[in-house]
Amino acid sequence: MRLFHILVAGLAFLPQWSFAQCSDIFISEYVEGTGNNKAIEFYNPTNAPINLGVYVLQRWSNGEAGSTDQTTLVGQIAPNSTFVLVNGQTEDIDLGGGNISPACDPALQALGQQLDNPYPAPTYMNGDDALVLVKNNNTVVDIFGKPGEDPGVAWTNDAANGFTDGDGGTWLTSNHTLQRKFAVTGGVTIPPVAFDTFLQWDTLEVNTWTGLGSHACACNPTGVETVKPLRPEVRVYPNPSVDGTLQIESSASLERVEVYAASGALVSNHELQGQSPRLHWEMAGLEAGVYFVNVTVVGGTTFSHRWIVR
Repeated sequence: MRLFHILVAGLAFLPQWSFAQCSDIFISEYVEGTGNNKAIEFYNPTNAPINLGVYVLQRWSNGEAGSTDQTTLVGQIAPNSTFVLVNGQTEDIDLGGGNISPACDPALQALGQQLDNPYPAPTYMNGDDALVLVKNNNTVVDIFGKPGEDPGVAWTNDAANGFTDGDGGTWLTSNHTLQRKFAVTGGVTIPPVAFDTFLQWDTLEVNTWTGLGSHACACNPTGVETVKPLRPEVRVYPNPSVDGTLQIESSASLERVEVYAASGALVSNHELQGQSPRLHWEMAGLEAGVYFVNVTVVGGTTFSHRWIVR
């Protein structure tokens, strides 16, 4: 999906930041850690739950003029609450020549409601990649970075060079965790003339994710942070499965289980309506490959598990 040429039309007549207030989800935390320790947190600033199936997170890699990969979000995000997408790589991958693509830290993955698609996917971002959140295929909801610009290694604090690292400056979007400021009440919907990180983001040290899963925002009617409740425990096994047999056990009763192919196509679904915390499911004829099992428990929380069929 290539939106950049549409988005930049009329830039000269608009303020540097354009955003809606307390009306739609936006990116509230950005984790760009070592290796594949990457995550994106989204915040719902409204007083109603929002279904995430119409939202797509795009990565615009290395200054490309359009999205290079994307992930459709799944599940639901509660009012004044967060939803976390985490890099889904669970094992080290040998790239040859002595190069290893490392697994994402399991402690970070445990904080997510959804594990991202296999490479290439948005949470393989580095500090020079822009992120664009869209819904209903073409409505821009939020922008991180400056789409279409390659800042070098990262966007920086160097205003004289458009906040790129062309002439030095401190890297801010590489090897950092960024948290959206309390006063930000909506996403950026027009690409900025220059991406000044400090306007909307606070910076934390690399591999910091202790605050992931909660966010403080002026939209919250209490004016204070809403903390994500403890997650139910959900097990999906065997993984890998050799015959399409799927077992699910949860500490909370199950509402619904959906299986998606890596392409995003719905393969099968099962409605349980809170009748049981367990499910035994045999899906004959599944092709070998990577699937995503979305488990919704009573209360509306959905968890996504990467599942391999051999």
